[in-house]
Amino acid sequence: MKTLAAALSFVFLAGCAPAVSPERSSPPTARLPSVSPYPALKRSIDELLPDSLFPPSNAAVRIISLTEGETLYDLNGDLALTPASNQKLFTTACALAGLGPSYQFRTRVFLDTAAPPRIILRGSGDPLLSTKDLDTLAAAVRAAAPAASSWTIAGDLSLFDDLSRGSGWAWDDEPDPTAMFISPLSLNGNTVRVLVRPGKSPGDTARVEVDPLTSYVQVENAAVTDTAGSKSRIDVSRNWREHLNSITVKGTISPHDTTVEALLSVTDPHWYTLTVLREKLEGWGLRCNGILLDTVPRGVPEIARRVHRLDSVLTYMDITSDNLSAENVLKALAAEKTGIPGTAAAGGQIVKEFLETIGIDTTRVVVADGSGVSRYNLTSARAITTLLAAMKRRTDLYTCWYRMFPVAGVSGTITGRMRGSPAQGNLRGKTGTLEGVSSLSGYVTTADGEELAFSILMQHFPARARDYRHVQDRIGAYLAGLKRSAF
Repeated sequence: MKTLAAALSFVFLAGCAPAVSPERSSPPTARLPSVSPYPALKRSIDELLPDSLFPPSNAAVRIISLTEGETLYDLNGDLALTPASNQKLFTTACALAGLGPSYQFRTRVFLDTAAPPRIILRGSGDPLLSTKDLDTLAAAVRAAAPAASSWTIAGDLSLFDDLSRGSGWAWDDEPDPTAMFISPLSLNGNTVRVLVRPGKSPGDTARVEVDPLTSYVQVENAAVTDTAGSKSRIDVSRNWREHLNSITVKGTISPHDTTVEALLSVTDPHWYTLTVLREKLEGWGLRCNGILLDTVPRGVPEIARRVHRLDSVLTYMDITSDNLSAENVLKALAAEKTGIPGTAAAGGQIVKEFLETIGIDTTRVVVADGSGVSRYNLTSARAITTLLAAMKRRTDLYTCWYRMFPVAGVSGTITGRMRGSPAQGNLRGKTGTLEGVSSLSGYVTTADGEELAFSILMQHFPARARDYRHVQDRIGAYLAGLKRSAF
């Protein structure tokens, strides 16, 4: 019978690492505090963690075999680190278990014909609500609302509290679309798309459009069309310091560029949603005389709704690492389990209670938000692999859960990673990225068909995040090509 060392002798000699990245790894760390029952496995993974990166940075790596029920490798597995968007794994698992995949986010329209007549839009925290959805709702309202009346548009925000940012979020992340404001009435991810196109001739003012076309944002356009052969240098931002929805466009655009696009968050997204709805209704010929916030009175009939299921929301959330989805799911979970208004604090407590049921020591876990944007979040590679193993045992949820992970070289946030390696089309992993933080956790099947769960948390680095992602990719490729068929 072959030894484990012999079974692993092919390890990166077969060329997995170069397939992932043309860069050669630095000399290995001499004394990593890693442990493994298999010396050859320990040595191989240790060699993938170059001492040019670790230290000065921190790394935690834990790999467990779901097939054999054993820990294959552990480096700092109990170290409390910032998970970044690996936090979404906790949110996803708890929501699936607590609400069920078929739970519905329902954005509903009510028609109150009592004086003064109102059209009321009740928010459910649906992060997938789009302009097209509002088109559908507006058409339904036009069919039901008497055209002779003049309507006030009201928004019901009672499902959530009024905190529009997560605990510990950085104040200067605005107007990045990943740092959007949280609201139970969300539209287009609480963002607007800005499209910049060249004018007809050099020196002409650039053409700027916003999508959706709405009066909720104003555009200050100082961009001009440059000469032929120039490179576009366009800056698109929002006057976020003044808490305004005034978009500024500056710089020059090449006459050969078709379109330069930018995505910006908007402030007070509930007003954004209601403004766009009013504009849609006015387009249908209804007279609208104002916008306000209120709750739906008892007995007022519902006339239309748009629905998105939780499994669709969570799949979008994890494949794209969408922060708004995670925060809205967390508050919706709290609203369903503890009553309205749903709060992030109550949602975080529900997540911790769920983690306790699967054997995670929550005295060593901090759940500050649902998305991982907050640096107050703390967890460990052990906690994450414990979660991954527990969800594998949930036969009622695992298939749905597993499909929510991006696939290496194929989809989501790891579309461009691990291509040409055994991990491509095999490894499923959730990424996490903040300044100085990079994470990757998920599942991979070895060359022998053994199912593994892994968590890699890296942080406190001043260098490029790309260097740390390359290390993660080499580990992922190594695990996917692993053979121990002698066991």
